[in-house]
Amino acid sequence: MNLMRTTQPNGQQKKDMELLLASCKDKEPLLLSIPQAEDGLEADFLLLYDNASLAAMAYVCFPDDSMCECFVLVEPARRKQGLFRQLLDHCLDFAEACEKKAGHAVDFCFLVDENTPSAAAVMEAIGAEYWYSEYKLTRDLTAKDQDMTPHPLAIRYEGENLYSALLEDQVIGTCAVLPSGSEYYLYAFQIHKDFQAQGYGKKFLRGMLSLLAPKTQKVSLQVSGTNYIARNLYKKTGFRTSEALSYYLY
Repeated sequence: MNLMRTTQPNGQQKKDMELLLASCKDKEPLLLSIPQAEDGLEADFLLLYDNASLAAMAYVCFPDDSMCECFVLVEPARRKQGLFRQLLDHCLDFAEACEKKAGHAVDFCFLVDENTPSAAAVMEAIGAEYWYSEYKLTRDLTAKDQDMTPHPLAIRYEGENLYSALLEDQVIGTCAVLPSGSEYYLYAFQIHKDFQAQGYGKKFLRGMLSLLAPKTQKVSLQVSGTNYIARNLYKKTGFRTSEALSYYLY
């Protein structure tokens, strides 16, 4: 076995990861995609090769200095051979190094497709504790989206990928935008409390889609499984679930 570590996978490594993902999807339900390397995010790809074949991979990242997130795939024919444990030990080493650097404890969690039986079984076997679920929603954009106006709202760019929704020059909401691979990722979307349940969220979201339509063909976002109001808003605006993530603390 040959373990390779990289922060920016090359073309061949990306192909190998996609082949591994396809093999896992052939075995059982799996909606997760291979994570993208993102600017400004401390992350590593661990690739475990058996000769020229990618037998297993792990993606480990640090969204902030108090959290380590880990995603692991193992070739179905190579499971129960200790490959998961080998990758997990390396990921735990990263988390420990982060703890020493930060000077405080770092939570370690797994990202798991909640529709995949084998992943849930592994979490139970290692004693990981279910934390919460989150859904990735995606929406294709067309030329028609450019014509969606957020009236009576105005949208203002604040810099640093942040946009504000204004009602008569008063900021009533914010949304951040981040390029992610071939799509754009929306996050921190919110309407201030005093202006909720008045239709402004839908108008603001449509306005953001109008701004992004000339730049990309797809947008995505993530929402907590318990945030039913936001999930309903996104679905009414044309978003569909593409991934169902469960987070397990270890």
